[in-house]
Amino acid sequence: MTDSSLFYIFSFPVFASTSPGASFPYPEPRIVELLILVSFIFLLNVSRSIADYFLHGGIIAEIALGMVYGRPLAAILPASWEETFTVLGYLGLIGIVFAGGLSTELPLLLANLPLSTLCALTGIGLPVAFSFALLTAGYGYEPLEAFAAGAALSSTSLGTTLMALNSVASGVQDSGAAGIAKREAAKLEAEPRQYSPPLHKSRIGTILISAAVIDDVIGLVLASLVPALSLQHGASEPKTNLAWTIIRPILSSVLMAVITPILARFILRPIYWYRNFGPRWCLPREPDKPWGCPRLLRMVSRRQVDSASEDQWGTQCHADVIAISSMILGISAFSAIAFYSGSSVLFGAYLAGLTVAYISKPQPTGTLSPAAQHTVISDPHTFEATYERTVGPLQRTLLAPLFFASIGYAIPFLSLWQPRILWRGILYAILMGIAKLCVGVPILLCGTLTKPPQVPSSSLTTRARNSTYPALFMGVAMIARGEIGLLIAQLARTQSSSSSDRGLLGDEVFLVCIWAILLCTLLSPISLGIIVRRLGHKITQGIWGR
Repeated sequence: MTDSSLFYIFSFPVFASTSPGASFPYPEPRIVELLILVSFIFLLNVSRSIADYFLHGGIIAEIALGMVYGRPLAAILPASWEETFTVLGYLGLIGIVFAGGLSTELPLLLANLPLSTLCALTGIGLPVAFSFALLTAGYGYEPLEAFAAGAALSSTSLGTTLMALNSVASGVQDSGAAGIAKREAAKLEAEPRQYSPPLHKSRIGTILISAAVIDDVIGLVLASLVPALSLQHGASEPKTNLAWTIIRPILSSVLMAVITPILARFILRPIYWYRNFGPRWCLPREPDKPWGCPRLLRMVSRRQVDSASEDQWGTQCHADVIAISSMILGISAFSAIAFYSGSSVLFGAYLAGLTVAYISKPQPTGTLSPAAQHTVISDPHTFEATYERTVGPLQRTLLAPLFFASIGYAIPFLSLWQPRILWRGILYAILMGIAKLCVGVPILLCGTLTKPPQVPSSSLTTRARNSTYPALFMGVAMIARGEIGLLIAQLARTQSSSSSDRGLLGDEVFLVCIWAILLCTLLSPISLGIIVRRLGHKITQGIWGR
């Protein structure tokens, strides 16, 4: 197996050109191919459920199964299937990020943006600094190798973080539901219960998601910088403009982040609510609300649309089709703009989710309590609920598992077990885990220095203790690397996917870097699941809830 297998995670198949009159032959699939496909998809879901129950990290099983079925071990999947599954898996990753944007409260995100930026910069700077300290001073590698490895380990896997967050959050909500319901019903009459928002909608969850998105943007900058440094490092290639290589993704991301809220506030939202245009099409028909354009529908159906018939226009199915089509158009537009302007496709998908959630949110008529706000957000007719109801099952059972499996078959597993590489990789992974744990330090400091308005006389020790669990949660959730780390490592390995020239990373330091990426990606979801299930609502209490 060659190290170029890592390139498959971001190399999409190039379709051969055919003549206009040609057609694709339709042979009957072989039974072996069908059995391989069925077993792969079936085992992805079964192994995820088992690993999620015992290890609190179903992602681990999907990555491991990708190693087994892919070319690192058994090579059961043909190369063309691996390429196809990579494309489908990346669609799943885009869907995960879009759903994260849908569930994010924009005012809460903007209010905590400085803290999120500080956490993201901490998670970027410390891995690079620690890499210089260990790889250069300890292992004797070159400074450029230390920088390339630190760049790969400074990224945070946005897809892994969001998927693990959603998994453990749903697990906490579903576990022991019957017993909890009985106990809570008995408590409701005795004393009022403090509202605790869902983890991904809480303040600490919003800070985590936005910090991971910022990490993804900075990871894109580093991914663009590493090949340029490789060309500068090599003598056979022309020099590149490093300044524009660095500035382009940053400038593109900043412009998109600035223009998108203005576009949503002054153009898209007024259009959506003009004469209830958006709700009239994206929500099902009700007795006091028509659906779509009744005159046009009467022309199409050639009959009066009334509320007596069940097989008419305006059902929940029709509204879902319009809503899903609108979301797909939004994702496609934002992702294409982000890609062609030099930013990250995932950043564009996240902005699309934020925009759709913002423009469709009704204007509040008064001051609502957090619990009442959550009731409004949980309306089954919101875009978030529609996406979860229609696309969610496909994403959870097929697209997202294929994404994590594609990470598995992109890891050079058999090359990692040389003793020297093994102990160096484990030590490096521990240091990189500590570096990402330090992301919780700004959370701890902010919680310690901020006096809650409800308890103005709280002591410094009490505030620090109340912020310990959120800080630990933040640090552990940011440990996961993944697709961006593998991409940067592969780009630093060779100057191109087909080049044999030496890049920034040599053979040994490349495998040490892969070890660290693999261990961090595997251990973070497990640790995050244990923390969330053990600590529960303690993470979102106080100032870190809403």
